[in-house]
Amino acid sequence: MKNKNLEPIIKKLSTDDNNALSFVFKDAKLNDKGLLANYIFTIKDNYADIDVPCRASSLFLETFKPQYKATILKLLEDAGSTCIARTNLDEFGLAGSGEHSAYGLIKNPLDKRFLVGGSSSGAAATFDHQIDFAIGSDTGDSVRKPASNIGTIGFKPSYGAISRYGLFSYASSLDTVAYFSHNINDLIKISSVLYKQDFENDMTSINLSFDYNNIKEKKPLKIAYLNCFDKLSPSVAISYRNLLDKLEKENIELIAIEENEKLLNSIDVIYKVISFSEASSNLANLTGVCFGQRDEGNDWTETFIKTRSKYLGKMVKSRLILGSLFLENENQIKYFVKAKKIRRLLSEYFTKIHESVDLFIYPASNDIAPEIGKDSKYKSYLDFILTYANLVGNPSLTMKLGIDKTTSMPFNIAIDTKIYKDTKLFEHALYIEKILEDLNE
Repeated sequence: MKNKNLEPIIKKLSTDDNNALSFVFKDAKLNDKGLLANYIFTIKDNYADIDVPCRASSLFLETFKPQYKATILKLLEDAGSTCIARTNLDEFGLAGSGEHSAYGLIKNPLDKRFLVGGSSSGAAATFDHQIDFAIGSDTGDSVRKPASNIGTIGFKPSYGAISRYGLFSYASSLDTVAYFSHNINDLIKISSVLYKQDFENDMTSINLSFDYNNIKEKKPLKIAYLNCFDKLSPSVAISYRNLLDKLEKENIELIAIEENEKLLNSIDVIYKVISFSEASSNLANLTGVCFGQRDEGNDWTETFIKTRSKYLGKMVKSRLILGSLFLENENQIKYFVKAKKIRRLLSEYFTKIHESVDLFIYPASNDIAPEIGKDSKYKSYLDFILTYANLVGNPSLTMKLGIDKTTSMPFNIAIDTKIYKDTKLFEHALYIEKILEDLNE
């Protein structure tokens, strides 16, 4: 990686007019040593750093400065990369559109008539060729879906592959560190730095470490694809068919997965019940007592109610109320336990697919990014299909599939492997990247 001049990059970021940035490190310096020497990155503002404002795009944390550093920040810095900015998000990561930051709507940088998606909206909105990678978090599809909306690579690892220490918890059984990159080679390099077991700080952390130099391109022999053409916009359907035709010409065996619509339609409901329930527990520390903003009341209860009412956004409040409802004694069996049972069915369904092939592919969405204030004509389970990988825990990435000719807006294909087969995904992704480059020429 060649040396960069940070001054114009920082200046450009400092003039952001899209509500995407929380904080710019104007005194950032390059590091010329390490695997990621001279790489620069941004990080979503829900990762802790010592004495740095970390607001999670919430008025509640307007003045909050942690006294600890996220594990991934330390690993990235030790590998030679430099963080130059912190990016806004849907408040606490609890939404998926870029409309719910306390600091304003975040629009798509390719065309501001469209949403960029979320919750890693600021990371996506500021991710251009001058920034090598952008750290987000992915609890449902919060990196992979925005990546589709801007036509770049978005990746979430297997659950537990990367330490979540320092990432503000939303839904602990679903949260993953995730990131945007410009190419698969960089994605692999970044992953080799971050895939380090951190059992001391994160008890879900597992050892999936690997040597970057050992990952080589590998052609998949058998690919399963979701037969969902009737759910897609014409542009996505044509590009999807062209990809499948190209793969078939490469003598790759293709296995059509027929839709189990009842099960696939359950993904969003199960995600919401589980994630909202876990969020109501994880965000119970937002009381105005130990940290964050505080509005005094006559007693602790009144202080708690006044503080939450004033400093939490409407979207966060609604999800916490629902989460508390799902966890009430009389509702736990009806909602939360039943959701966990269906989650197991989803895991068995998709794991069976993964075990039968090298890759599972499907459109990252049914259409391009949503136009602000308008509903898509193509509503279906494909609006939330990416979320299944968070419920199952397997690695998943999206990369550019094509462009809608009418709007010039991009859309992605998703490629997945079985849980803990991350290096296998990287090897096959190098191959698929070349196939897609040929199709998009």
